[in-house]
Amino acid sequence: MPQAEQELEDIAYYIALDSPKMAHKFVKALVSSLVKTLSVFPEGGIIYKGDIRTLAYKQYTAFYIVKKIERSVHILHIVNLKKPLPERNISL
Repeated sequence: MPQAEQELEDIAYYIALDSPKMAHKFVKALVSSLVKTLSVFPEGGIIYKGDIRTLAYKQYTAFYIVKKIERSVHILHIVNLKKPLPERNISL
């Protein structure tokens, strides 16, 4: 499973500890927001490092790469940055 998909499942699980209904609603809204924005403005995110860009939704940040030749976007990670990337063993 790609890392970003696993991270979405982790986000849903964490929220579901308090409210399963809210978990589904939040993850659906997060994904919808990313799809809407990236489908229209794939290069609209902030440049993070090299070709990697970021796009935020509430307290979560998606790290992604625009693949111009394939005309697609590859989401690398979706994380809450309250916990720094090195503490998550993520290096971009």
